[in-house]
Amino acid sequence: MSLEDLIQKLKTGEAEEVDRAKKNLKKVFKNQDRIASKRMISELEDYYMIDKEKNKIAFIYGLRLAARERGREFFPLFTDFITKNIQNDSGNVRRAVIRLSETLIESLLIESEELSKEEKKVFTGFVDDILLLLEFHYDQDYEDYEEISEIPPCKYKSLEMLLSKIINPGKKDVAYEKNAGMPSWMDCTWRRIPCMKDDCPICRKLDEIGDRDDLFERGDFLIEIAQEESEMEEDLPSPEEFPFYLEIRDWLENLISIAEKSKEEGDFWIFTEEAADLFWYMNVLSAKTYRQLCNRHLIESLNESNFIDYKYTKYVLTEALKKIKKSIKEISKSDPTDMEELEKSLDELSEMEERLFNI
Repeated sequence: MSLEDLIQKLKTGEAEEVDRAKKNLKKVFKNQDRIASKRMISELEDYYMIDKEKNKIAFIYGLRLAARERGREFFPLFTDFITKNIQNDSGNVRRAVIRLSETLIESLLIESEELSKEEKKVFTGFVDDILLLLEFHYDQDYEDYEEISEIPPCKYKSLEMLLSKIINPGKKDVAYEKNAGMPSWMDCTWRRIPCMKDDCPICRKLDEIGDRDDLFERGDFLIEIAQEESEMEEDLPSPEEFPFYLEIRDWLENLISIAEKSKEEGDFWIFTEEAADLFWYMNVLSAKTYRQLCNRHLIESLNESNFIDYKYTKYVLTEALKKIKKSIKEISKSDPTDMEELEKSLDELSEMEERLFNI
């Protein structure tokens, strides 16, 4: 049976024909037929005409084989396909897409050659798209669950699992823990808008901390808390001893300069809810970057570690990045005076993102 016939069976065949086509297709790709890979990838647009769930999953299975051989060469095509189909109404299709994503990421890691600047840009753009989709499919009810694995099947859960596969490639069948094992009330220590539930041990103490209406002051206060906690550890380096932390601080201070200039010019965006989120979470990013660098220092230099805190801090960094990126993109829609500078700041953050997750 020709490759064209196999692809056609995957798209339109009945159950037994689809199963046979999958087995035969595997033989084709095992022979490292690059023409076969290219032929399969060229069928991506036709995929949207497939109605049967089993045929869709079988076709995605074929794409996994193609991704293993040609993932890097056709990376933008694969990521576009994943971004669109991770939102499929079928949970089985979404699971197949997650597996495809695993194979795609593994294909990049197999290559000994470092990714080019353009490839890195496509990769970070892919992550950005997933983060935005997470915000789009988010529901407040998800906060009632301690771990992402406990959430009922939904698009949001699939997106969280997909993100975990991208950030932690090679880890098989490990459910992504939303709060990394921490109780949900811990989020109120850093979220701009806490839960304010009567039984929350953090929110009960907010009155003791006192109100801080100025967002810059609240952000600086957050950093002070993080540094005071760290100073209790005699062996921890100061923030200035971490070059990467200084890069993050330079980025933050540049963004503050942009905001102050916009305020002087009377730009309306400075008074929006998006701006409030931006100012708050960029300070969270700074504080938690330092904390994570200290965690890494303890792991590598002192042979000490608190892996729960390390995992939780990684989760907080992920959430802060989501908020920052979403805020800047929403602010850009209002055509601010310094839009070029804001977009440049977003690009700089995207370039540092991989290093943040690899601390």
